[in-house]
Formats: sequence, structure tokens, C-alpha cells
Amino acid sequence: MEEPLNAIVKGRDQVSGLLSRIELTSEDVRDAIKEPLKEIADALKDVLEVMPPDLAGDIVENGVVLTGGGALIRGFDKYLGDIVKLPVFVAEDPLLAVAKGTGRALEEIELLQHLANE
Repeated sequence: MEEPLNAIVKGRDQVSGLLSRIELTSEDVRDAIKEPLKEIADALKDVLEVMPPDLAGDIVENGVVLTGGGALIRGFDKYLGDIVKLPVFVAEDPLLAVAKGTGRALEEIELLQHLANE
């Protein structure tokens, strides 16, 4: 980021139990979530290594799409793309993508049942 972001965060200090406020910077957040994001990246690499060739070909051609709240982490798509060497995109309306996809899948319930029986 060209200019770091910061915010005042208010809450209860878990050590003293007193109410307090601190200034939280984007660098503080980056340090706090660095390890979980690395675990997600490692898990993605593991999945990509064992997926069937036809699915792998589709992902190489179309890329990886991020959904959910984690997709909104600034720069997460670029971070993952740099690690897996594939295009990574944020879904349109990522917070609702899973719910919308589930709704569409339920509209094709016979197909879902057929796939479940294979």
C-alpha cells in the first residue's frame, strides 16, 4: 500500500480488564493475519496438486475465484496468485456468492442427487 491505513479501536484490554483504545495500523493487521493467510495459501497449493487433470485444466484456464469475507482482504487475491502462479479473482459480491450458488444448486436438485449417487 502506498499509504498505510489506521483506525482507532476501542474495547476491553484482556490483560487489565479495563476499557481502552489503541491505534491499529494496516501493518499491525498484516502481522496478525500473516500466518493464517500462509496456511490458506499452503492448503490451496495442496488442493491444486491433487485435483483431477480435467479440473486442473479448467482452473489453469479460468483461474481461482475467492468468495466469502476473506476475499475482501485487500491484496489477498494478488498474494495467492503470486504463490500458486495462477490468476486469482475476487467474486462479484463475494459475501453472497456462496448463498447464491447454493440457491442455484437447489434449483437443480435432481442433478445434485445424481452427482451425489455417483
